Amino acid sequence: MIRLPDYIQDDAILTRLWGYSDQPEVTVNGRPVPVTDGTWESAFEDGDMLLADGDSRVTLHNVRHGLVILAAGQSNMEWPVRDSLNEDEIRQRLEGKDISWLQVPRILYPGHDSGEDMQWCRLKPDAIGDVSAVGLLATLEVAERTGRPIGLVGCYKGGSSAASWVPEEDLKADPALEAFYVTDYWADIADQTDEEEDACIAVFEQEVDNYNRRFADFDKAHPELSRAEKKDIMGHTPFPGPKGRKDFLRPAGLWDTMATRLKGLAPDILLWYQGEEDTKFAKGYKSLLTKLLARWRRELEQPDLPVVIAQLPGYMEYNPDKDWGTLRLAQMAVAEADSDAEIVCLLDAGDHENIHPQNKTIPGYRMGRMAAAMLGLEPYQDGPKVVRQTPDRVWFDQVLETGSDSLAWTGSHGLECDPVVRIRSATGIPAFPFKACDRIVTEDQEA
Repeated sequence: MIRLPDYIQDDAILTRLWGYSDQPEVTVNGRPVPVTDGTWESAFEDGDMLLADGDSRVTLHNVRHGLVILAAGQSNMEWPVRDSLNEDEIRQRLEGKDISWLQVPRILYPGHDSGEDMQWCRLKPDAIGDVSAVGLLATLEVAERTGRPIGLVGCYKGGSSAASWVPEEDLKADPALEAFYVTDYWADIADQTDEEEDACIAVFEQEVDNYNRRFADFDKAHPELSRAEKKDIMGHTPFPGPKGRKDFLRPAGLWDTMATRLKGLAPDILLWYQGEEDTKFAKGYKSLLTKLLARWRRELEQPDLPVVIAQLPGYMEYNPDKDWGTLRLAQMAVAEADSDAEIVCLLDAGDHENIHPQNKTIPGYRMGRMAAAMLGLEPYQDGPKVVRQTPDRVWFDQVLETGSDSLAWTGSHGLECDPVVRIRSATGIPAFPFKACDRIVTEDQEA
């Protein structure tokens, strides 16, 4: 019997056509294709096709080749067009573009029903409210530089850790990750019953509902206060929820229920915007993100998959245990060590009062421009990076807005949770974060 991956269906935009069969051969529009170890792969032409083997037939309609962009991460990638400040801009720019959309349902645990369908649809300006704003803005940058159809795939969950997106064995391969994300987690719920977990979930959901009502009333009553001032008075939204086997923050919580549904997708590029949840263990993020990218490349069957990493923007973090600066440096270290990854600087794209900036133009533009460059469509250079440093001067890889490629500088840059941007490129993009220099560097050495 023929079986297809969930994303191979009517109206799909694909880079490859493949599937499973327990027969020795399948046919694609009458053309024989051998089955090897239970799987087959075939070239295909745009349009309808009939797949058959000895005991089953599958008909697909309007399947096309195209660029496939995978947008993944947590809440700032999940943030929908309808809740962004860019809705009108996006609708106008979408006119005449050939972009289709596929949402991976946010299944939080086995048996959970998210109420979402995993179904391809051609995007139209009047029906994009639920689509990722950053993902679509980035895709529009690519679309404006190519005439090919584009398939945008969304796979994300607000509040998720990178540890939710890899199998548990990957976490156990690093003792520090195992201790923080696995051992302590399961130890905390070792004796918890399903009934006890359900009761904890019900209490938590009621707490969130109560908080949202109180905050809405307070927000309406005090328009003179900033969001940060209101949060100081009312507190922050309850999070995370209770630990348990239904908690998506459990180790590998979204790996089996979401990520593996894209096995073999072979996208052309991955846009990764995530990290806020992992600032609580920032020193482990380099290892965690490195493992995630390696695992996703294997699962997606794209060993050289280009990746665009969104560096965390500024935010006035209220939790002193969360280290945004160290996590930003970890993101940079991963990109530097990975020949198929690039990073875009977003220090000027945050909202110090809101961890979810509603203006998604900057992250969408920079991720999209970097994606287009990595796809060979148009060159792009993001923010300045340090190439040499002494205790009182810093040199960069490009000209700054001052007209020089260096400046007198002591101390670090961009490592506060909500940093002030004081160094920009000639095109206005902030310099990437760097630590203060604690050693003398000669002219023929790089920092």
